[in-house]
Amino acid sequence: MKANRAQLEKALKNPAATRLFLLHGPDEAGNQALARRVGAALGPEAEKIALSGAELKGDPARLADEAAALSMFGSGRWVVVSPAGDEVTEAATALLSAPAAGNPVVLIAGALKATSKLLKLATADAQAVAFASYLPDARDFARLVGELARARGLQVQQDVAQRLAEAAGANRPRASPRCRRS
Repeated sequence: MKANRAQLEKALKNPAATRLFLLHGPDEAGNQALARRVGAALGPEAEKIALSGAELKGDPARLADEAAALSMFGSGRWVVVSPAGDEVTEAATALLSAPAAGNPVVLIAGALKATSKLLKLATADAQAVAFASYLPDARDFARLVGELARARGLQVQQDVAQRLAEAAGANRPRASPRCRRS
């Protein structure tokens, strides 16, 4: 399903109920931050399995297998595929058509064209959530600075948040060490 922000927020609160998250669009840092929220919602003991699109292109059944596997430690489990593009369409198809998955999968893609097979697959399936992240404008970025500060128990005045946003050049990884690429 093509999700709006409210639908995505609802899915992120209970990621185990969603089989596939497709996070795409030009805001790479935003997509990475959303992916981390899936893991955070599953708990600190959740096992993260990291794969690349190239790995799945050579072994498309692996995605469904990893999503159905049990954690070695009895905790939650989630799978992240980055970068992901149309090369993982076959793997995503196998995942969505599997009788059971058990663990959420997050595909992190860059900008996808409307003709993308992966995007069409994700938007057509009710077990999937597809969300496009766009680069924040200056006002959005100042709001993000405030949210990052509050998450760390700090208060930032609006004018200071605006100056920090301008100093970071609307570059989220420069504004917060927790938003760096993993």
